[in-house]
Amino acid sequence: MRVKTFRGASAAQVIAQIKKELGPDAVILSNQTKRENGKAVCEIMAAVEPEDDPAERADAGEDGLPGVAGKTASGGHGGWEQEWCEMKGHLSALLKPHMNLDSLPPRQKLAMQYLEREGVDESILMGLFRQLQTGKTVSLLAELGKVARVKPFSAFPEKFQLVAGPSGSGKTTALIRMALAAKRADPARRIGVLNCDGRGVGGKAILKRYAELSGLTYAEAAEPEDFVKVLLACRNFDAIFVDLPTLAPGQTLHQWLKDRSLLPRDDVAVHLTLSPYYAPAHYRAVWERHRADLVKSIIWTKLDEAGTFGSLINTAQMTGLPASALSFGPGVVDAMAQADSQALWRLLFSHQMPGCAQATNPHVEQAA
Repeated sequence: MRVKTFRGASAAQVIAQIKKELGPDAVILSNQTKRENGKAVCEIMAAVEPEDDPAERADAGEDGLPGVAGKTASGGHGGWEQEWCEMKGHLSALLKPHMNLDSLPPRQKLAMQYLEREGVDESILMGLFRQLQTGKTVSLLAELGKVARVKPFSAFPEKFQLVAGPSGSGKTTALIRMALAAKRADPARRIGVLNCDGRGVGGKAILKRYAELSGLTYAEAAEPEDFVKVLLACRNFDAIFVDLPTLAPGQTLHQWLKDRSLLPRDDVAVHLTLSPYYAPAHYRAVWERHRADLVKSIIWTKLDEAGTFGSLINTAQMTGLPASALSFGPGVVDAMAQADSQALWRLLFSHQMPGCAQATNPHVEQAA
């Protein structure tokens, strides 16, 4: 495995460096922003598997660590899924020459070409193309909405809202934003914030500070036995927001939940935080380790640092999960919006952050 650290003024700039030097299959190992001489510096560590070492590549999992890939959330092997992905890729390559976009109305053709430039997977484009060919009244957005579903995080009634995700995905910030939104919606609710990450000192301090400033009860439970004690102490709370740790090498989210006796419960919802600039191989590795029945949605973070948003569609198809929130910017207030279809399409087709008044690509948005 080839590992290298890249630095730049912004995440978008660094990601461009990574893609240029390591290629599109590079896996992000860490992502952090530092301040040097009063300026913000983005530092991302990335890795890529050498093409001449298929055995090592087969064993590489999320964050490029060996011995964890190919395993499902329950511990089984996912070799058949990898083979199926490869088969879909071959089929798409064979069928693509037959996807004659000139046969579509001009507006639909424009929208399809745009989706291709955004990096939407060929198999998804083929499915859209087939549906659009069935009739002139078929809506591209309606068909796209069957792949990329939305469900706002306020629509999840579960008492325990867990936020999980890979290192650097912004899960702690997303959790704070969710808890504050819940408090603003109903100030009378008793809301608790539970930190289960005993290793992240910086994130712990931020989480505790915002909880105290916002009148939220804060607690810590790094070990399974501590977690059980906190659950008993929080019986009278209306909602508990739980910050999960980054999974250790070889660990799965399914196992983490099982160790804390959460799997049989029906009052638990897990939200997976992802950023839109990961490589396809990274998304697959992350999903292999975080796949679990209690995972209910995806929270998209750091949207303002991305150059394209086709990964939102591709990941929706891969996981089958709806988007519940769109998070952007460094602030805590007014920096995350509940997901809805309009906001998702404006983000995809116009690169318009939620809350912005002016679309940057109105022609493509109207064509869709």
